[in-house]
Amino acid sequence: MKKLLFYICLPLLAVSCEKNPDMSELDADLSVYTDYDSSVDFGTYKTYFLPDSILEAGSHKATYWKDDNAMKIIKAVETEMNARGYERITDPEKKDEAELGIQLSYINESYQIVSGGYFGGWWDYGYWGPWWGGWYYPYPITYNYDTNTLVMEMVDLTGDSESKNIPVIWYSNASGAQYSGMYNLQLLVNSVGQAFKQSEYIKCNK
Repeated sequence: MKKLLFYICLPLLAVSCEKNPDMSELDADLSVYTDYDSSVDFGTYKTYFLPDSILEAGSHKATYWKDDNAMKIIKAVETEMNARGYERITDPEKKDEAELGIQLSYINESYQIVSGGYFGGWWDYGYWGPWWGGWYYPYPITYNYDTNTLVMEMVDLTGDSESKNIPVIWYSNASGAQYSGMYNLQLLVNSVGQAFKQSEYIKCNK
């Protein structure tokens, strides 16, 4: 499993190889982390479903972010995926026809997840269909999510539904700066581009 850690800086993009940055020096930036299942051939997938909302994960019942600002982040993901040759399925009634699912979550309270590889997730049980349960990473995870973190997860929907669990084949989180308003939104949008820039293996072979 390959792991990459980069830092986004505005107005210029800077890349650092420092593994343990001083977060006090990154208070105007977001750090973008990506990971993926190296056994997966991303070129074999052709279609994906991307919901028209971002789940806001908190300690209470999850809510969904659907305003124009959320749409800007979702559009950034769609633009990246389409540029890589994938086709978005937009009809929710046909999401079970998609080969990939992309889930976006925004963390509005601090979280810690310690798992042996399986994680039920924030999304509603059976979101991808009544036959699917939670999802799993092909490696153990221990993550700390601070407030103002954007999480992107790409799941494989072509597997054996009898397994009940969906494999996460690509993962990204962007966090660090804690701003409000349009500046913070731009940081989140930029982090989407950086996550895909770090993930050149995500490309459809047409």
